[in-house]
Amino acid sequence: MSIDILPAGAWAVAVLLSAAVIVICLVRSRTSGRRTAVYAVSWPVIVLHLISLVSAMAPYLIVAKLHRMIGAPFLEFYMRMGWWSAAVVIVLAVTQLVVMYRQAQLAMRAQLDAVGRHTAADDHVDGGDGDAGDGDAGDDTDDSDTHHAGDARDARDQ
Repeated sequence: MSIDILPAGAWAVAVLLSAAVIVICLVRSRTSGRRTAVYAVSWPVIVLHLISLVSAMAPYLIVAKLHRMIGAPFLEFYMRMGWWSAAVVIVLAVTQLVVMYRQAQLAMRAQLDAVGRHTAADDHVDGGDGDAGDGDAGDDTDDSDTHHAGDARDARDQ
């Protein structure tokens, strides 16, 4: 009897894992009226996403391997519901990807906004002209970082 419900249980676990990834991404990408920090998609969430994809395949593999041991009524139910359950799993997997992408996009924008605010605050403190006020404004010395970045840009343009 426990073999009969094993595919349904595995499918339920896969759906719960998928829902967990979706809820985590929606909660972490939520912003209030004032711009709050949005966290990037963390590695544990990415690993949970991969685990949910692997666990989504498990019920179908269980039915394929243990079809002789599963009772006839349960096997008929699994065969009848197979396409529908696969459609649900596919929709959940695509939804996971969409909310993970959206969270990453919002996190990138929040990070750019934070850098912009930080730069604007530095400009305001320095007098608003963008110059750091270090007295080197007329200095023509070559920064190695700037020089290398220009070389990479020149190589790309050729």
